[in-house]
Amino acid sequence: MSDFLPNEVVIEILVRLPVKTVARCRRVCKKWCPVISSNSFITTHINRSLFTSLDNNSPCHLLAKDNSQCGKTVRKESKGHRVLETPLPVSLNKQNIAVPEMEEEEEEEEGKVMSDFLPNEVVIEILARLPVKTVARCRRVCKKWCSVISGNSFITTHINRSLSTSRDNSKSSSLRLFQSIKTKSISEVITRHYEHISMCSDDESFGNNNNFIKVKSCPLFCGCGISNYSNIVGFCKGVVCRAFDRHFYANSYVLWNPSIDRALGLPQPNIARGIPYYEVKNSHGFGYDPSSNDFKLVRLVYLERHYIDSQPLVEIYTLNSGCWRAIDSPPQSYIVKKNRLSTFVNGASHWLAHTPLDAAAGTTFRNVILAFDMGKEVFHEIEVPSCFVRESHLNMTVGVRDGLLCLVPHNYKRGEKQYISVWIMNHYGIGESWSKLFDIDISQRLQTVVAFRKNGEVLITDKDGELLSYEPNTQQVTHLGFHRRSSSDSERWETYYGESAFFMEAYSESLVLLNIPNAVSERKEEKVDQHLQNC
Repeated sequence: MSDFLPNEVVIEILVRLPVKTVARCRRVCKKWCPVISSNSFITTHINRSLFTSLDNNSPCHLLAKDNSQCGKTVRKESKGHRVLETPLPVSLNKQNIAVPEMEEEEEEEEGKVMSDFLPNEVVIEILARLPVKTVARCRRVCKKWCSVISGNSFITTHINRSLSTSRDNSKSSSLRLFQSIKTKSISEVITRHYEHISMCSDDESFGNNNNFIKVKSCPLFCGCGISNYSNIVGFCKGVVCRAFDRHFYANSYVLWNPSIDRALGLPQPNIARGIPYYEVKNSHGFGYDPSSNDFKLVRLVYLERHYIDSQPLVEIYTLNSGCWRAIDSPPQSYIVKKNRLSTFVNGASHWLAHTPLDAAAGTTFRNVILAFDMGKEVFHEIEVPSCFVRESHLNMTVGVRDGLLCLVPHNYKRGEKQYISVWIMNHYGIGESWSKLFDIDISQRLQTVVAFRKNGEVLITDKDGELLSYEPNTQQVTHLGFHRRSSSDSERWETYYGESAFFMEAYSESLVLLNIPNAVSERKEEKVDQHLQNC
């Protein structure tokens, strides 16, 4: 907490607030509670309150010890001497202070004069510097703070400041969202999947279980096992998008903000509604459009019987509108690779795709990267390195490394050996700007790149499903102690989840979904509105 606001700044802020507001501030975070409860702060607060009262001709409210009534005379010089006496019955001991409840009129008056203590712009400037969980608790302080924090403009200001701080602060930018899934066969025909999602720091402690903070299950999943049928399809500005493509959960989507534990179930899409899940092949892209301050989910739908030779049907969901609508398909037929996550970078979602081979139509096979611009809502094509254009056998994925679009062929052959090759696009959209960073020799049984670490190492799985950290310069491998499966049910696993059961992305906490009325969270969070109504 001290990294966000120094102790003396916290005290200087809190002493300016009215008593009831300060009392509620004890719930904001662990650091504020001992500060507010300390004798020195209580003395500072009452002294400042007395001086403010004398300067503003405000009434003085005084507490008396030993369950007795007493009055204290305070003299103020103006044109003459003014004597103020305020007897107040109280009960006080070292453990508790019992103070009479404020009347409704006094509460209303307190709310009205809140801006006299801290101007609105100062409140925003303070709150924008606090971590997400602290800001969320600050909604309980008073109605005005709740209104400020729940506003779209503040939520945008907070996430932009967090991202800016992450870029400037090497410590904060190392936070990662880490997902691993294990399977366990409970019979010959039933396999159960167990999901573990954690926050961790991408530093030298990565791989140490003490470094991992387990994230609570998505509120919409609690107690019903739905997460067993879902997979992550996108991640942006602290929001995770999850899709359900199996059985009775087919074509259902959830937006989930783990940092504030809020989730929003999306309405059923329009395309292919009612068609059995096994006849539909979906590809998704999730991202953010800064021009409209909106989160968007694009869905490419292939009907299985026309998968090889047809253009996808496309629809898009926007958080601001809360509904789906159809948009134009790509300008020509592209087949998006199965079991591939999209990658959001430069304001667009990206998929590895290829053009179909059709002699009658005069088209030939080409590997391409299909991109969808979230702002303009149009598709465009990005070239892959020329050496990979015609290679139909390559198993490639698209990713991000140091903010640049990245391409990873996992079975690139050079001579008699096969390699995992890592390429980056130095200038977005310019095919000639592709350059190879390094090759990874797969003779070490290395298989699939999961993510790129901040220190330059590569998170990669081996053929046994273990997650490793690979150092490209020394070619050294570090065992992290994570395994993707606990059974031999590999075929079923890879059919549903693709080749990797791990997911890791740079994580920035945000307040997105905090002000969405029908987003759900833990019950204790839902008490906030009721609490404020009683303030």
